[in-house]
Amino acid sequence: MNRIGKLESVWRYPVKSMRGEQINDVFVAYTGVMGDRLYALAAAQAPPEFPWHTNREQEEFILFRAAYRNPADTLKPAAMEAAFKEALNPPYPSAETFALNVETPEGKVYDIEDAAFLASLRENSAGELTLHFTQKNAVDCRPLSLFSFQTLVQLEQETGLEIDKRRFRANFYVDWDSADGFYENELVNRRLKIGERLEIMVRELDPRCKSITIDPDTAETQPRILKHIARKHNGFAGVYAAVLTEGTVSAGDEIYLLD
Repeated sequence: MNRIGKLESVWRYPVKSMRGEQINDVFVAYTGVMGDRLYALAAAQAPPEFPWHTNREQEEFILFRAAYRNPADTLKPAAMEAAFKEALNPPYPSAETFALNVETPEGKVYDIEDAAFLASLRENSAGELTLHFTQKNAVDCRPLSLFSFQTLVQLEQETGLEIDKRRFRANFYVDWDSADGFYENELVNRRLKIGERLEIMVRELDPRCKSITIDPDTAETQPRILKHIARKHNGFAGVYAAVLTEGTVSAGDEIYLLD
């Protein structure tokens, strides 16, 4: 194996398009990081191929903070080690374990299942909103997204802007040992090992949308970032990956190239 970098941090997004949270020592299933994007809001008049209410329609949605009420129980399945010994897919906790509260930018806290919460968003949505819950992660494409610091630095140099990494909403932020920006593009269809067990395959480049223009702390937009990536990098920044072997990961884990 050839070491190519390390995992700088791990993130998940309990509610699709809301603010993410940095976590550590978390289980990564075939469907993605445990607890990532288990909730989403579907809008009645949105296109059926993408029914979600997101920060593309309501920039301030990125300022909403979602938090599991029992966070320690949402990081690893209880029977994980025993399942690994039998080469089994570890069973997830019950749906009740992932009960969640949402804090609005104004500081009001709702149970996400409270009808009053959905009603409070109605004026910014494409029709009535319904709550969608799945333990299999409501991701747009592949279960994992990866973005490197080298790519971030290159984009800052090219644009002359100071860019917050959180704009890119990755699950894995990585630091390559010796590589230029966009090195991850060269890893498409190659296998990586992260930590003791997790194996992934990088499958495709990540096409960027309006979300990266939204400041994660203010919800103000900077269209120049997206325009630059579209013009200079064909609209791609970061990569998507599939999980080949489940495992746990933590910040600082080494990343190896398997083939």
